[in-house]
Order: sequence, then C-alpha cells, then structure tokens
Amino acid sequence: MRLLGDETDGRILLHGIGTVLVVIAGGALAALSPLALKALVDAVATSRHAGGPGRWTSALPYGAGYLLLLLAGRVMTDIRPLLSGAINQRLHSRLTRRFFDHVLRLPMGYLLKRRNGELQHSLDLASAGAQLMVSHLAGSLLPVAVFGAAALAYLAIFSTGMRQMSKTIQEVSKASLETHAQLGDGLAHLETLRHFTAEEQARRSLQGSSAILERRWKRLDRLNVVIALEASTTFAISLAGCLFIGGDAVSRNALSIGGFVLTTVYTLQMVRPLESLGTAARDFARALGYLHPLLELLAQPLANDSTAPAAEAPTGALGPRHGTTIRLENLHFGYDPDRPVIKGVDLEVAAGSKTAIVGRSGSGKSSLARLLMRLHSPQQGRILLDGRPIDSIDAVELRRTLVGLVPQETALLHETIAGNIALGMPTATGEDIRLAARGAQLGELVDALPHGLDTPVGERGMLLSGGERQRVGIARALLRRPRLYLLDEPTSMLDSKTELEIQKALRSCADGATTIVIAHRLSTIVDADEIVVLEAGRIHERGSHGALLAKNGLYAQMWRQQCADPD
Repeated sequence: MRLLGDETDGRILLHGIGTVLVVIAGGALAALSPLALKALVDAVATSRHAGGPGRWTSALPYGAGYLLLLLAGRVMTDIRPLLSGAINQRLHSRLTRRFFDHVLRLPMGYLLKRRNGELQHSLDLASAGAQLMVSHLAGSLLPVAVFGAAALAYLAIFSTGMRQMSKTIQEVSKASLETHAQLGDGLAHLETLRHFTAEEQARRSLQGSSAILERRWKRLDRLNVVIALEASTTFAISLAGCLFIGGDAVSRNALSIGGFVLTTVYTLQMVRPLESLGTAARDFARALGYLHPLLELLAQPLANDSTAPAAEAPTGALGPRHGTTIRLENLHFGYDPDRPVIKGVDLEVAAGSKTAIVGRSGSGKSSLARLLMRLHSPQQGRILLDGRPIDSIDAVELRRTLVGLVPQETALLHETIAGNIALGMPTATGEDIRLAARGAQLGELVDALPHGLDTPVGERGMLLSGGERQRVGIARALLRRPRLYLLDEPTSMLDSKTELEIQKALRSCADGATTIVIAHRLSTIVDADEIVVLEAGRIHERGSHGALLAKNGLYAQMWRQQCADPD
C-alpha cells in the first residue's frame, strides 16, 4: 500500500475521487431501488382490488421511478471502469518508470545474480497486483463500508483464508518469476542454443519450471474454492434465516407483501457487497503476493552512484586532452567476498602514459576495468584519479567525461549506427559522430550503406559483424574525448589490417590522454610505457616489453607461447 501511495499523483487522486463519487452514487441508487420496488408491489397489490379501467394507473409512477433508478444505477456501473481504467494505466506508467530508474541505479553485483526475464516479470506481477488493489478499493471495499456492521461475519471467514493464501501466492510468484526467467534466457540466446543443439535442454528446463508453476496455481485455485464454499454456506444460512423471519412476519400480518419483498431485496443487497468483500480479500492477498518481488527489488540499496547531471564532454574535433594520474592502493575485490579476484594490488599510472595489463584468464584484468568504471566497489583499498577518491567523483562525470571505455564485447542497442555511437551523448552533433566513426575506421562501411550512419543495427547489433560492432564501440569512446582511455581487448575481433589501422587511430586520438590497455595478444602492447603482469589477482611483474623479456619470467613465457602459436 505504501508503494501505491508513493506513486499516487494529482491525476490519480482526481480520478480516484471521481470513482468514489460514482460508487457512492451507485450505492445510493441501489439503496433506493428496493424502496421503489416495495412501493410498486404495494401499489399493484392495492390496484388488484380496485375496480374500473384505470385501476393500474396509480402504479405507473412507481414503475417508472423504479425503472429510472435501475437505469441510473447501470449508468453509474458503466462509468466506473472509465475512471478506474485511467487510474490503472497511470499507475502502471509510474510503476514502470520507477522500476526502470531503480534498476538503472542498482549495484552491478546484485544485477549479475538476477536474470532479465525475472526482473521484468516482477514489474508485470506488481502491475497486476496494483490493478487488483485499485479495482477492489473502488469497487468492493467502499460499498462494503456502507454495510460495515454486517461485514464482521465474512471478515472472520476470509481473514483465515487470506493467511492461508499469502504463502501460496508468494510461492506462485516465485515459480512465475523462474518460468519467465527461463523463457527470457532462451529467447535471448536462441542462436547459442542452436549452435550447441541445446534446444531440447532448454525445452526441458522451461517445461520443469512451468510444471512447478502449474502445480502451485492448482493449489491456489483449490484454496479459492474452499474459501468460496465457506462463503456460500454462510450466505445460504443467512438468507434462509432472513426468509424464515420475513415469512413468519407476513403470516402474522406484521409485514406486508411489499415489506417482505423489501427485506428480501435488502438482504440480497447486503450479501452482494459482502461477497465482494470476500473476493476483494482473496484478490488483496494475491495482489500482495504479486507485489512482493517488486518490493524486494525496490528494497535493494542503490549503487553508490550520483545521478546528478554532469557537464558533457566537449564536442568538435577529436583532438587530445590532458591525461589523468591513476593510483590503486592495496586494492582487494571479489564478486563473492569469499572468493577474491584482486588481492592487494598497488599501482600508479602516470598522466599521459600508456599502461598495459596482461595475464592469464581469470587473473583479474577485466575486474580492474569494472572497478575503474565504478560498476563495483572494492572490499578494501581505494582508487584515486588525480588524487581524488573515485567514489567521491560523480558517476556521470566519471563515465561521460573522464573515462572512455572500449569493452571486450561491444553491446549495441536496437538503434541506428549514429544512435549507438552517441549513446549517452545526446547533444553530440552529426559532424562529431562522423569524425568519431572515421577515427574508428567505420568510414568505408558507412559510405557503403544506403542510409549511412542512420542505418539500423538490429537487435543487439546482429546486422553488423563482430568487428563492425567493435569499431562502433571504439567510436563511442573517441566521441567522448576522455582523459582516460580504458581499452579492454579493443581489437580482439578485428582482422590484422584493420587492427593496425585502429591502433594507429587510437594512438593519435589518445595523444595526451592516459591509456590503460587490457590485452591478451601481447603483440598489440609492445609499445606500452609499462606492462603490468597479473597472476592470481596480484602483480607478478612489471616493466617495459624489453625489460620483461630480459627478465625471462611469466611475461617472457607468455610471449614465447604466442610467438610459437600466433593464432
């Protein structure tokens, strides 16, 4: 309820007030219609004993009044979905924006443990839960408030049912999240599944999670039936008592036939909102279960990132910028604190220098890049940029103007080439984007395409080759003109000719800026001012290419292996 309260704005409140007024009007009309029916019945009963051709005339006004009340009641019922629907859509829109904003600021460590389908389905469940709550707040609970005194009996029945259902509904939500996560994984990796003939394995995995979801839904449906039967029994007993009392009163001439009809109709009108209360109680329990995954997500602490806007990198000619000094002090980090990836690294990188970080797979190279981008925080130690602790630098300033990243695998959005190059740089001009594209050796590709830079790249950039996607990633970094280029295997997917051209372009554009290159192919970093060799999360040795070969250590061993097997 607090979540719904936080997302309620003036427009939702206005529609809510309108809904309440419509419900009150409908309730008043429903309360008046039995009185009109009583008067009509009594008038008809009296007219039977009257003589003359106009004996039914006296009953006509009562009939017309009764029909008008029924018609007005139906109109109120038809108007209510218009108002409640506007509330539901507005609430869904605000929940979606809050969910997306929250996910964008969650720590990467948390997001790496969750699957995309699971995260997205938590929003779907929350929206469904919010709609259930809104519909019953307006359509069921408010009318019941008018007949609140009689609701206590039904509350006693349904309170027990709600407690029983809460746990079952949460189990249904968990199983539903797992099923959608499996489905999301399969849809996101269709090509991989086909490459490794794993379609049947994916089907079995989805079938297993779907079967669990189906069993939990059946358990929930059985609970619903039990609670409904208990409510029906209560209804039958209460109605039988009402009919007995009314019939006895008529037999003693203490109640007219119209009065008997009136009491019977009022009894039915009392029971109808009470039954709605039972449905609302069940649906509220279900809604709370649906909201539970999103509430858990929103309760997660955000990453230590400021979202305040920062000045954008200057645009224009892709010229050099002065570099930044980097210092790592006693750095310790692990995605799981019990399994450290980086262990006590001390390193200083001079401004304007080129430093290469090499090592075997799993030595901690890419983890250092993630720490420099502040996607994770170290468990111990600190990182300084020009003497400033990195966690004191605004995250937008860090990623937009200080550091230009070229990751090992460039991820592209379903956008145009220009839109992907200018990702995060909305004010970049067309000329800036063209210069960045040519600096990344994309000129020939762009010139050959009918729509040039406005060519869509498809889902995850699959309309481009791996090398072309990587060059788009390099263009992104060039566009920012950062003080630090962080290159994580930037040419790993390029052919030898293009690799040489890209390296030349990077050296030209990075002139004056600090460059950190994470490399597997040692031939690409022989010109580095310093090469740092990592082994098991620690600095094993460091020096220039020639000095490390002369040392005949781990680097020299890796060099000889690559020279013997250049592929």
